[in-house]
Amino acid sequence: MRRYTFTAILTATIFITNLVFGMNAIDIVKKGDDVSNAPKDAHIISTMTIIDQNGNKSIRKSEIYQKGTEKRLVRFLYPPDQKGIAFLSLPNDVMYLYLPAFHKIRQIASHVKNQNFAGTDFTYDDLSAFRLSKSHKATLISQDNEYYIVKLVPQKSEGKEYSFLKVWYRKDNFYPMKVEYYNKNGELYKILSRSNLKKIKGYWIAMQMEVKNIKKNHMTRSKMDKVEFDIGLSDRVFTKRFLIRSR
Repeated sequence: MRRYTFTAILTATIFITNLVFGMNAIDIVKKGDDVSNAPKDAHIISTMTIIDQNGNKSIRKSEIYQKGTEKRLVRFLYPPDQKGIAFLSLPNDVMYLYLPAFHKIRQIASHVKNQNFAGTDFTYDDLSAFRLSKSHKATLISQDNEYYIVKLVPQKSEGKEYSFLKVWYRKDNFYPMKVEYYNKNGELYKILSRSNLKKIKGYWIAMQMEVKNIKKNHMTRSKMDKVEFDIGLSDRVFTKRFLIRSR
């Protein structure tokens, strides 16, 4: 009787899975990363609506600067008591937070990246610029006529509030339209949904986004008011000196 090695069986299983599903999971995630980070740089102004468990709403305006896949700055423009609060994400998992009330910049440690940013439903980790394909292991779990559904497990769990993600990638352009977050017990606790997908200067972007924390019954909605791509942002934008600048 012929004996098959574990490696041979595993290789055959992966080959058959790819035939059934049509694409390799990591290739889907890489394409999704490429679409999401296609612009050389970006400047976005958006309006956030934060809705608490009692239905109370608060409005905030913010701006985002991004360059490449590893540099991002987020700053509040409104209301006055939040204006100037800013977050900077740099390569090698370096993050800074500026709180104008204290006139102080502090570096965010890896183990607190799962804390929410200034009362929103976005964590510091959510706001960071990175590629999922570099930091997660991917498995294609299902698909339908419109979407590939991929399970993503972080390679390093430090600072992550989730144990795994489920991401819905559109089949026609690989844009990630929905993300489900599962906690350490495997329970769904947060959902990010994107909508109103548009193409600007040849790049895809969702003009509306919603993050809902199911456990806390808390929600943040974001609407893009102004989007600029490939405007030639200087590296000086992504510095601690620029972080404290206020409009």
